[in-house]
Amino acid sequence: MNTPTLSIVIPVFNEQEAITELFSALAKLEKSFPTDIEVILVDDGSTDHTLEKIKSLDLPYKKQTISLSRNFGHQAALVAGLEASSGEIVVTMDGDLQHPPALIPEMLKQHAEGVDIVFTRRIDTNAISLEKKMTSGMFYSLINRFSGTKIERNGSDFRSLNRKALTALLSMPEKRKFLRGMVSWIGFKTIVLPFTVQERAAGKSKYTLFKMMRLALSGITSFSTFPLYLSAFFGAGLFIAAVIYALYVLYIRFFAGGIVQGWASVLFVLLIVGGFLSLFIGVIGLYVAAIYDEVKNRPIYFIKEVNG
Repeated sequence: MNTPTLSIVIPVFNEQEAITELFSALAKLEKSFPTDIEVILVDDGSTDHTLEKIKSLDLPYKKQTISLSRNFGHQAALVAGLEASSGEIVVTMDGDLQHPPALIPEMLKQHAEGVDIVFTRRIDTNAISLEKKMTSGMFYSLINRFSGTKIERNGSDFRSLNRKALTALLSMPEKRKFLRGMVSWIGFKTIVLPFTVQERAAGKSKYTLFKMMRLALSGITSFSTFPLYLSAFFGAGLFIAAVIYALYVLYIRFFAGGIVQGWASVLFVLLIVGGFLSLFIGVIGLYVAAIYDEVKNRPIYFIKEVNG
């Protein structure tokens, strides 16, 4: 049986301080890797010296550097690397060493046993901030409750796919990429490996709270229409309540001979209805924005240069 070829895809953004340690960690695993291996580093529009640092350092493997024309985002950079990969097994991981390269040999072992996709589950430590733990937990609770596609809780973009699974993944044409959901959606034989999050090799996380929220909204709108149905159900409930209240007012005024009192309660009802309507319009707006991004049909990234 021939040893499968391996591609390791690593998106980086302003990681000049971590590149040396990343290369060192990968080089230490040379004896555990196949003889035919390529490392694809995707520079996602870094504004520091990340690209120069990558070019200047050597690896005991084939190295390809893809430089994007600007910062297109983590998911776009991953797709750029996946599309450029040629290995029978493709691993994706971050460049800050919070995803341990030492787990890759175990991934290869699982593929050799017939697994198509190896997911990983993050075991949180003090290396993960309390804010990220809370927002991550809330996101996975929401999307797994609302969506028919189960996404591994505390999952990450540290995973491996064989060529069959990768071909299926890259055949999905949507522009708003949420790879964690997309990889789960395609099916195939999978397994989940836990890993302990390490301290960053250097620097700070570039994934701000805003970027995390944007990714979460992309995931929910891509894999669930439940918020739209929920809006419709609430709207129907408010309509029924309004009809009942209108009948009550008519009864008091014309049949009971009374005067309807309570301007405060009426104002309260108006505020509640107005608030719900604003919320529903916002939810619909999120889906309209997703549709707008798709129909524009723009490429999700542009390549400035390729080396190697």
